[in-house]
Amino acid sequence: MKKYLTLLILFIFGCGTQQKENALYYQAYDAKWDDPTINPIFENEWDAKDYAHRNNMGSEVAGDDSHSYIVRIINYRYEIRQVNDLTDEILHTTNSKRDGLKYVEQYTEAHSDLFMYDLKEGVIVTTSTP
Repeated sequence: MKKYLTLLILFIFGCGTQQKENALYYQAYDAKWDDPTINPIFENEWDAKDYAHRNNMGSEVAGDDSHSYIVRIINYRYEIRQVNDLTDEILHTTNSKRDGLKYVEQYTEAHSDLFMYDLKEGVIVTTSTP
């Protein structure tokens, strides 16, 4: 009986370790600062709005370094960027860490300047730089 109850619960609610392929995230985004480590994502809108409210600074106080966050909805957690002296652009986005690592591995020989960011944690996951 316990086995059936456990299976029923897993079937109804899903397994917590499954990757959210169609997940939506709320990003506190500042267009002036395209650095993924300071444009975090959240699973709920309230946290993103709270972060944006706490970190917005008026230009009178902070000058050109002011933040002007908006909350936007995105459908990816990981971002692969090519970052060098000439460019800083997004090449690939995904919800799967495995997919992102595979992408970096696949294009490492062609690009020595790929960076994979985890937007939720605000960290660099891997890079193709030596």
